[in-house]
Amino acid sequence: MLEYYKAVLGNVTFDAMLFRKELRKAMRQLGGDDRTRLRDWLKQSGLV
Repeated sequence: MLEYYKAVLGNVTFDAMLFRKELRKAMRQLGGDDRTRLRDWLKQSGLV
């Protein structure tokens, strides 16, 4: 699931509202360790 949400978030960066919506959805769906990995990935890729 983590890779799926990385792909989705990477593809919706053009729309801030859609990005926030998908990010919230990802945080609800992912477990604690995957949430941390997603946050790290977002920071490394400059999306947040």
